[in-house]
Amino acid sequence: MRETKRKKETNPNKRKTIKNTIPQNIHGKRYPEKNGWIRIKIHGNAFERGFAHGYLLAKELQEIQDAFSFILETNGYFKNVTNYETFCRDNITPIIQTDFPEFFEELQGISAGAIAAGYPLLSFDFIVAWNCLLSTYTIVPKERCSAFISIYEGNIVMAHNTHTDLLTGQKVNIILEICPTEGHRIVMQTSPGFICSGTDFFIIENGIIGCESTIGNINYTPEFGAPYFCRIRQAMQYGNSLDDYVKIMLKNNAGDYPCTWFLGDTKRKEIMQLEIAKETHAIERKKEGVFYGINAAHDETIRKTETADKTYGNTKTASGARNMRLHYLLYEKYAGNITIENAKKIIADHYDVYLDRETIGNSRTICKHTHLDPRKSNRSQYYPYGCTDGKIVDTKMANEMSFIGRFGSSCGTEFNVKKYVKKHPKYKRWGNYLKNMPSQPWIKL
Repeated sequence: MRETKRKKETNPNKRKTIKNTIPQNIHGKRYPEKNGWIRIKIHGNAFERGFAHGYLLAKELQEIQDAFSFILETNGYFKNVTNYETFCRDNITPIIQTDFPEFFEELQGISAGAIAAGYPLLSFDFIVAWNCLLSTYTIVPKERCSAFISIYEGNIVMAHNTHTDLLTGQKVNIILEICPTEGHRIVMQTSPGFICSGTDFFIIENGIIGCESTIGNINYTPEFGAPYFCRIRQAMQYGNSLDDYVKIMLKNNAGDYPCTWFLGDTKRKEIMQLEIAKETHAIERKKEGVFYGINAAHDETIRKTETADKTYGNTKTASGARNMRLHYLLYEKYAGNITIENAKKIIADHYDVYLDRETIGNSRTICKHTHLDPRKSNRSQYYPYGCTDGKIVDTKMANEMSFIGRFGSSCGTEFNVKKYVKKHPKYKRWGNYLKNMPSQPWIKL
């Protein structure tokens, strides 16, 4: 289909309304919601697929915008949405426009599609600011997930669950399939409006799969070279090998959203751990074995020079406890036998090594439940935070571009907003934005 030509923008502050760019047919499809997951498929050039994305998820994007001020406030960001959008527009938008023009156009398309669907306030500046959330997240670094990737006899198994405040965690229920005009087909878990995964769980048609675990307690101020979400999307769409991912992720990296990345190549039967901070990085590869993530850098140099981490070996902390537990489960209990069924057990594990017992009301476990925890740690008691999903993929499913997922906690524990707020009235404001998360089964997606 022929697309109306648009002049290249040189000043994002003087952006004009896009006209005559609505395609005759939406380049995408939304499928019925299933067990909490929403699946959409988009295709075409950058603007076409972006437009379809925004159009099909406009309602969900509006819900995010309605809660955006509260999201920024509760995560320690700018208290004023306008100031935050201005910060992103002045510091990050020009980089996207210059260095990633394809993704700049896709972001324009998302806004245009949402506006065409009847949501006029979903501006380009908001879409960019929403995508920048994790690039600016390290202003107040927090733990974000548990994850592992293993390979035995050529079979790769990768599992991940998201640890976050329950509000943003409830927004990552989108399974997005992207079929770009150029580059690789992508399937990823994501939030409405994101051009990368955000939770960072993805499958690529060329056999590469990936996820990550954040590195907390950094001791530097992130800068903005190439934004994290543009670099990982570039790698996903155009990377042909694990070496390509390394090159793309390190190019113009300035330390925004430091992570331990877990990548697998199902064709070459190899897995890789790539830890990236600001000035340093570490790479390790295996043809047999396992890597896992606990929100602290495994590489000692990164841990000592770019973080103030005191959690790595301390089982009283969430990272330290999960470190010991995952090491036991992956290297001892299930060593050489990390199947899909065993991966479910691992990612939903409730054993607290500090207390030396099973417990569900705890923030130290692999399946985190801070909202049930009476302890004061780095968050207040019963803070609305925890595990909000579970995803697992192996080589066979990756070749089919599918995975199994569970929306809500990995263990299936339900969350009821009314009961939670009644029991913990100090979080009453959260009740205006949170949704119930019923117990869901594992399903193939």
